[in-house]
Amino acid sequence: MERTCGDCIFFGERIGIVRTRNVCELPGGRLRAVEKTEAACGSFQVSPRASFGLGCAAGVGERGAVAPAAAALGLQCTPGRQVLCDTHCHTLFSRHAYSTLEEDVRAAAAQGMELLGVTDHYSSMLYAEQTVQNWQYFLNLWAWPRRWHGVRLLRGCEADIVDLDGNIFGHDIFFENEISGGKHRRPYNLKKMAFKQCDYVIASVHGKGFTKDASREQITRMYLRVLEDPKVLILGHVGRTGLDFDMDTVLGAAKERGKLIEVNESSLIAQKRAGSYDRCREIVSRCAELGVSISFGSDAHVASLVGHHEAVDALLDEVHFPQELVACRDADTFVGVVESVIGPMAE
Repeated sequence: MERTCGDCIFFGERIGIVRTRNVCELPGGRLRAVEKTEAACGSFQVSPRASFGLGCAAGVGERGAVAPAAAALGLQCTPGRQVLCDTHCHTLFSRHAYSTLEEDVRAAAAQGMELLGVTDHYSSMLYAEQTVQNWQYFLNLWAWPRRWHGVRLLRGCEADIVDLDGNIFGHDIFFENEISGGKHRRPYNLKKMAFKQCDYVIASVHGKGFTKDASREQITRMYLRVLEDPKVLILGHVGRTGLDFDMDTVLGAAKERGKLIEVNESSLIAQKRAGSYDRCREIVSRCAELGVSISFGSDAHVASLVGHHEAVDALLDEVHFPQELVACRDADTFVGVVESVIGPMAE
């Protein structure tokens, strides 16, 4: 194979290794010298089905075993730790994602996931014009099977936080017409419509324009108000945004309400987000110290990334994160959290 590590774009985008002057920097700052004459390492050459040779392929072999390529890169899996739920991924509906619902489910099954939460974007980034026809996707989530290809399937969305008061997209948008053109008896709220059939909601910040010049206290209050929403279960990728907030106050409120802080694979692996690693590590470490439970999300925008948690495993190992605080360790645990916080899920 002609390709060399010296120009390996794949690793920079897939697992967060940043190539600089013949040194590979792994998540967490571990370094490995690489000669330009070296052939591409085993992790590049193995198939995607084997997780590119990184970490433990869920459901394959003995839990805790490390693939040779993973060992060469210094990645280890904690014996006994498991992540069997991916609670954050996207389908074609999100518009900048590339796979169907079934493709995501099949990918989750191939990765040994017991549960998949599909959480398409619910945000102004999807449509310039907000009409009920554009958002009818959320009117028919009942059609999804609860189990598909052996995977338990949950219905959700990733909703944008839109202001410093902690409001979520659609709170101020109302429809007078049904999708068929008939009139509602009274204007119907977009947020209420979208959340009605969701088992849970991930609340995230994407567009940060409204946070410009905001104080630490304002950002803290924003997250506290978001946690008050009865359908919000998870604060999404809080380490990626770069927003400053009182960590102990927000994490304490999440713990008190039984809600979760997301550890997001995409925030750790993408080269353009390399700067978020330290903040993610700080948040995860404090969750461990305060006893705050976490969820795992691949944030996959294509099926081949669903269920992959190699970078998250490495981070959790690094901070010795307790398994009992991993709410996504198995399907029963995560469903129990959903139902204890939000209520029983409809069949």
